[in-house]
Amino acid sequence: MAQLPTLEPFDCEGDPASVGQRWEKWKRAFELFSTASNVDNAEKKRATLLHSGGLTLQEVYFNLPGAHVECSDENSSIDVFKVAIQKLDEYFSPKQSNVYERHLFRLLKQEQGEKFEKFLIRLRHQSKKCNFAKEEDNLIDQITEKCSSTELRKKILTIGDAATLDKIITEANAIEAVDRQLNNFNPRDNSDQFVNKIGTNNNKGSQCTRCGSNRHNSDSSTCPARSKQCNKCKYIGHFQSQCRTRADKRKLDFDRNKNVKKPKYYKKPGKWNTKRENRLYIPY
Repeated sequence: MAQLPTLEPFDCEGDPASVGQRWEKWKRAFELFSTASNVDNAEKKRATLLHSGGLTLQEVYFNLPGAHVECSDENSSIDVFKVAIQKLDEYFSPKQSNVYERHLFRLLKQEQGEKFEKFLIRLRHQSKKCNFAKEEDNLIDQITEKCSSTELRKKILTIGDAATLDKIITEANAIEAVDRQLNNFNPRDNSDQFVNKIGTNNNKGSQCTRCGSNRHNSDSSTCPARSKQCNKCKYIGHFQSQCRTRADKRKLDFDRNKNVKKPKYYKKPGKWNTKRENRLYIPY
């Protein structure tokens, strides 16, 4: 038989709030390891426990009063492994009151994005500490109240008193499977929205009617043609390439300017037209 991989040493110095839960998980892993390794003798099993747990666990163990029982003829009827486990349980998982444990149970809820299976595992782990008379009923009540799926809650209420934990697990797995399948349609929908968004942006980037640039619109204050005179119509505000002044309007303005004799100096009454594009003197 191939040699089994060794267990990782138990973390005794981690978060104190979760040390009890970590100990229960590590102890379960050790039970599986010892069974697979065919370790049946109590003394040998205790030695394997301490060796696998690491130096920190050994330090804790040998400083617990009554934890280490010497193997002798007088103590032949004592299971030294059970004594060691009992003392370590009392150290890492001190017993809380049922009222407090049930309070912690009622606080558990399914987090956003958490799978139902993991939520159920947390509920079951905490319910073991509560000593419920009807554990399954309390699990069903907590799932109904604190699950994140509204659809699952509707299913449970529809089933009513006939709801069992097995039925709820089946319904929850089915709902999560359908949600995963629906999510596969989202990438295509997002790509369509992305294409539409690009098309909208392209429409916004229309050509400037002053200078012909695609980088800004005609109202932009950075347009270089705003202060330039058109060589074609002589108006200020656009380039010749973007000139849209009608030929008859250009001829009319040209004849009007040609017939006006502009003096070098004007006194009142009279004023200059403020519109730069005409530059005509308008008398009072």
